[in-house]
Amino acid sequence: MMFFSKALAWFGFALSLWPMALSPTTQAAEYQDPLGQEMRRFRERQLFLEARNEARTGKLSKLKPMLDQLTNYPLKPYLEFEAIKARASTPDLKVLTFVDNHPDLPISQQLMTAFSRYRMRQGQPESFLSFHNPDHGDQDLHCYRAAALWTLGRKEEAMNLTEKLWLKGQSQPKHCDQPFVRWRKEGGLTRELAWQRWELAKLAGETRLARYLERYLNDEQRNRAKNLTKLLQRPAQSSRYQRLDPTADHNRALIDHAITQVTKETPNKALALIATLEVEQQIQPERLLPHYQAVALRLIQSNQAQLETLVLPSVLRADPKLLEAELVARIAKGHLTGLPEQIAKLPPGHQGELRWRYWRARALISEGTAETQNVARTIFESLAAERDYYGHMAALWLNQPASIADQSSSIPHEDLLDLAASPAAQRMVELRALGDITAARREWFMLISNFSDTELHIAAALANQWHWHDIAIATLAQSRAWDEVKIRFPMAYSDLFAHQALKHGVPMGLAMAVARRESGFWNDARSPVGAEGLMQLMPSTARLVVKDLNLPAATTDALNDPAVNIQLGTAYLGQMLQRFDDNRVLALAAYNAGPSRVQRWKQRKAPIDAWIESIPFKETRAYVKAGLLYAGIYRQLNGGVQPIVFPNEIIQFHSADPLLEGLQPWTQPPSPHRSGPKT
Repeated sequence: MMFFSKALAWFGFALSLWPMALSPTTQAAEYQDPLGQEMRRFRERQLFLEARNEARTGKLSKLKPMLDQLTNYPLKPYLEFEAIKARASTPDLKVLTFVDNHPDLPISQQLMTAFSRYRMRQGQPESFLSFHNPDHGDQDLHCYRAAALWTLGRKEEAMNLTEKLWLKGQSQPKHCDQPFVRWRKEGGLTRELAWQRWELAKLAGETRLARYLERYLNDEQRNRAKNLTKLLQRPAQSSRYQRLDPTADHNRALIDHAITQVTKETPNKALALIATLEVEQQIQPERLLPHYQAVALRLIQSNQAQLETLVLPSVLRADPKLLEAELVARIAKGHLTGLPEQIAKLPPGHQGELRWRYWRARALISEGTAETQNVARTIFESLAAERDYYGHMAALWLNQPASIADQSSSIPHEDLLDLAASPAAQRMVELRALGDITAARREWFMLISNFSDTELHIAAALANQWHWHDIAIATLAQSRAWDEVKIRFPMAYSDLFAHQALKHGVPMGLAMAVARRESGFWNDARSPVGAEGLMQLMPSTARLVVKDLNLPAATTDALNDPAVNIQLGTAYLGQMLQRFDDNRVLALAAYNAGPSRVQRWKQRKAPIDAWIESIPFKETRAYVKAGLLYAGIYRQLNGGVQPIVFPNEIIQFHSADPLLEGLQPWTQPPSPHRSGPKT
């Protein structure tokens, strides 16, 4: 019933696109009767759903007459796929024939994987190998592949694959047990390979596996393993390195790992440790360079040291990463005097980056002379043409509206029709109408996998016309068509955003900017940490918001509903704005990193651009810059003009910021209507 209801909901969508959902021949035949065509297609969808249920049962007596009625239906191959997949006893030839007949369907690879598993469970190694793709599948399938090769006497292939499976730092599935036994009997397990896997296990933190693997080590290796284990337990003690040969290749990875561990936990101790190892000539100086760099980077970024005061190898004095970290540390403290000279120490390629061009001009402004002001203005004028955070900040210094550098182009209607008439596109229309978005996405990415940039541009325009915004954005990104602003920043779900933004006191463009940054308007997106939906709400956050708003609990399915997700996401963004006195910079940082962290960061006083530049988390720093930029872009696309930051935000960071001087009335933010609880 869920799929049926979704099919009904999609009827209006399909009707609006009916010319693009048909082949050219069908278009000509049905042009005079689009409603009749869509009614027929709607009935076919219902029949398809019934047929799919039959196919999945494996009882195929009722399926054939349904297939006969769906001769021209785009998803007919999906019924054949379901019927074959439902029966693990389907002959190999029938499965492989389907795959050969449909090489461009994602379901063909799914079918191959499914029958790999069937034949593995059935213990049919030869049949298994005809289905399994060695470049796909999970580790269990790869282990069984090795077992199959051993069983069939393909010794050389079996030896090579088993060695690859052995060299993993994690425990392997049970299907690897038999290949490992055969491999060891054939002399595959050398002392060096035994040591390599023990080392991989230690690096992966797999202590139990490492202890198990010690049975395959010789006495010298066991003694070495014992000393390395002690080193990893207390890696800051230089005496523990003396029990090992730090120059030996077999010790190198874990010694480097130990130093890295100290660097992360106590960089000051790490610096002393590295210096001791160098003085005592336990590790070659060139090998210590990356450790010196890592320690110096952490000390500079945490304001525990300055580059000029650190005792480092001379070559690191010109290291771009360290120079940039030192520049950011200076900016965070508001020490802009001498900044242009420090920027000039960067390699030319780094100096030309928008960030350092902006900060050179920013420092020149602070010097206050007519000459430096003119140079700064020239730099800002160049930057202001860029659709970038720094370009928009430069426009603010120039007291002029920023440019969004929109060069959106139009695609000939005939090109859209040609692509929409392709079998893959017709399948996608049907899959979306039936609510099977995952299958539709698979079809899309297989379709465009070998497209040229021109074809990708056409495909993105079609996806945009279908209101498939996240796909359109991703497709343009693949072709690096950054100037197609109207497709890359669509007015997706604008009615929902407008309503919820007004209700919760959030600028509409800011709410849309968050959704654009979080998911590209992919309504059922799910992050690795469990954030859901187009505004990427964590379930725990959603629970707090529904409690504040006295709403029913939001399930995962509910969070994938755009209406629910936008309501809760915009409400939470509104709460962050209220908590941080309508400061979008702080609200965006809190949305990404959490309000408690931002409350601590807020205590650091610096001009607004310096505060943003020195946000401790790289991800949050990029998030805030993007959110501000996207909000400005959306405002301009809606016919308005909005600076990247407002005077009330500027003054909250630094009341004497010269950026405030002479700003025009257009920089004043709107006064949003507020409702809801203040947090």
